[in-house]
Amino acid sequence: MFRVILIVLLVTFSTAINGKFVPTHSAVLDEDNYYLYWLYTKETITFEVQAKTTGYVGFGISPNGGMANSDIVIGWVKDGQKYFKDRFATGKSTPVVDTSQDWTLVTASDNGTWTSLRFTRKLKTCDTKQDIDITESTARVIWSYHTADPASETGTLPQHTKRGTKSLQLLSYGAGLLKTPTIPDDAIYFDILQPNVSVPSDDTTYYCAGFKIPEYSQKHHVIKMEPVIQKGHETLVHHILVYACYKPVNDSLHGFHGVCQNKNMPKEFNCISTMFAWAIGGGAFYFPEHTGYPLGAEDSPKFLIIETHFDNPNKRSDYVDASGFRLTLTTKLRQYDAAILANGHAVTHGEIIPPGVANFKTVGICPSQCTSQAMASQPQGVKVFAALLHSHLLGRKIHVRHIRNGIELPLISFDNEYDFNYQEGRILEKEVTLLPVMNNLNSKSANLNEKAPVWNIYYVNHTLFDLGR
Repeated sequence: MFRVILIVLLVTFSTAINGKFVPTHSAVLDEDNYYLYWLYTKETITFEVQAKTTGYVGFGISPNGGMANSDIVIGWVKDGQKYFKDRFATGKSTPVVDTSQDWTLVTASDNGTWTSLRFTRKLKTCDTKQDIDITESTARVIWSYHTADPASETGTLPQHTKRGTKSLQLLSYGAGLLKTPTIPDDAIYFDILQPNVSVPSDDTTYYCAGFKIPEYSQKHHVIKMEPVIQKGHETLVHHILVYACYKPVNDSLHGFHGVCQNKNMPKEFNCISTMFAWAIGGGAFYFPEHTGYPLGAEDSPKFLIIETHFDNPNKRSDYVDASGFRLTLTTKLRQYDAAILANGHAVTHGEIIPPGVANFKTVGICPSQCTSQAMASQPQGVKVFAALLHSHLLGRKIHVRHIRNGIELPLISFDNEYDFNYQEGRILEKEVTLLPVMNNLNSKSANLNEKAPVWNIYYVNHTLFDLGR
């Protein structure tokens, strides 16, 4: 099976208005109890945390989601006095005060119910021993709070009342944005959901179902896709792919479903043109304002296959799932059609990892022989605008490399801190031009043998084509 990646919209971020803090991103770290807001520039990042407590509040960046070796700040307000220190955690104990105070408190307040701290630091500091750089890679944010203030700033802090961790893209042009694109008044919706399937008790299952696309009287553009994950199944549903069928499929197969690899699956379900993709931890995906995915046109697909990867390590037999996608469409066509390019490494039993190796790299290549044929009608190339990187548990790093005429260009997308449980679409700061003569390399490093990743790219296109047709 293939794994997935997306690409999207360039967003202009505001920073401050009349000196006031105007965050561009937000995340809920503990529902109803702890909220995070932030904005960043090319050199600095400013956070504001709001916790429902009158005690101390902790926040930090962790190498793995735990306390050890984490870059932490802890602050509180007591009797009108503000307390705040940059700290470093050596383990599950009071973090020590950092010898280099690189986090700077901007403001702090306590209104008797909530404590708020706003602080800033450089994305990369000179403290290589006790600070963690903030980059485009996935960040493991950790948080904590206590119901009471510490007795002093220098003594041992009482153990937190509550703590947690969350993976985030802190330097993102799409994920976590407070302001999302406006949906036009004429928008309609189309749901592609698994038909209340009984999930097999196997630890891993790829489950497929067929859907006839509604008949539209004119061309539409898909401008938003969002996951519809059944409540309580957030860890069961690992990723979802939607494949477009360009060859005729009998309407009687609408609603047909079963395990994808089952020999009784209809041969018409062998559709390989990836249309949409989502993976665990991701949210809604908005197409840029100048592009949309076409449906309803004469050459648009008429039938779709939804493939859901169920991750069921406890082998439960009581799951009944109806998860999938909701597509938002409009008749107000954008300037360009969008399409998707998938690249990666197929899963085979022939990938042998030598015993005892600490690291292993898998590479998938999209060669010029493929792109030149598929892009024959696009000599000027296409514009890549978003990407979704996908691997499984042992994946640690994923790089999407771009090589043209033997010369390696800047990475299209990358994640040096890949998290299996957080796979969010990555918006490119600038669109990247792919030409017919090129090589795309997708490389992934793992600690042990692991199914290789695939990346899918959404791109702007004058004339729609798909490498999978």
